[in-house]
Amino acid sequence: MAGRVIGALLICVPPHMALDELQTSKGAISMATRLLLRIGIVGKVSFPGHRRRYYRIRPNLWEEIFVRSTENFERHVRLVEEGLEIMKGEPIEMRRGLVEMKAFTDFLADELPGLVECWREHRPGLIEGALEELKEEDRQ
Repeated sequence: MAGRVIGALLICVPPHMALDELQTSKGAISMATRLLLRIGIVGKVSFPGHRRRYYRIRPNLWEEIFVRSTENFERHVRLVEEGLEIMKGEPIEMRRGLVEMKAFTDFLADELPGLVECWREHRPGLIEGALEELKEEDRQ
């Protein structure tokens, strides 16, 4: 149900909706919406004079998810470092997997900040370009 709510919010015009518009159980929608609010995928929107609750996909959601996963990634880096410390003095063959994981995580740690900055810089043009391609396809 959470996927259905996300899908509906991704394609609705305007980019918000009252979830009772979905043709399904109110209880299921309520549970899914609470989950999506708790994990930060959707946000509430209110309008003066409207009593209904409206929801939308949070702005910059995909970037925020990436940043959150980067924070999770940093915990993995610390675990690899702890593992290497524990394995100090053991044969290199035993540490090879941890060394490879450490090399990979070091590489990503160096590259990720630049990748996020590059996205922020190119985001408007990439989105506009993709929209223009869709308009061109629609014309054909």
